[in-house]
Amino acid sequence: MTQDNLTQLDWIAGKTHICFSNTDPSLLSVDAIVEEQDTALVLGAAPVLQETVGSFPALIAKMESQHKELPGHVIIKKASTPQRFIAIIYDVDQTPICKWGWVEQALNTIFEQCELLKIMTLAMPLPGLEYGKLQAETVMQEIQRVLRERGSAFPRKIIIYKLEREQHE
Repeated sequence: MTQDNLTQLDWIAGKTHICFSNTDPSLLSVDAIVEEQDTALVLGAAPVLQETVGSFPALIAKMESQHKELPGHVIIKKASTPQRFIAIIYDVDQTPICKWGWVEQALNTIFEQCELLKIMTLAMPLPGLEYGKLQAETVMQEIQRVLRERGSAFPRKIIIYKLEREQHE
């Protein structure tokens, strides 16, 4: 099944409806948005580094001096609306930069947090496709498996958004 065929279908996993959208996730009406990120918090579409740096050498120095997040970890930003779940699934210091176990761990944490925070609608990319070499169908099957095993009522709906780079492929 190609990625195009995959995204033309709606999916059901346990009590969760999964659909696909080309809409920018910031424009979606959701309770939380998942973003992919690396251990240094600079690789994703919305870098998490708090302070702006003036030059590339300053950026490298800041990255080297900051605490690195652990792959597979999810940072929860509850103060934002919608809430942000920052999934650390890339590590540019390792090869490959994205490992299946990190994605599995992040998915479990994301869905656990959805249950704890009563997240009804979640927007997320298919994790591991942006910079990793993971296959869309494999990731979808893992999302379904985790949701079925959890058996939770949360989230009720997941909107899988395509990243801009994916839309042009």
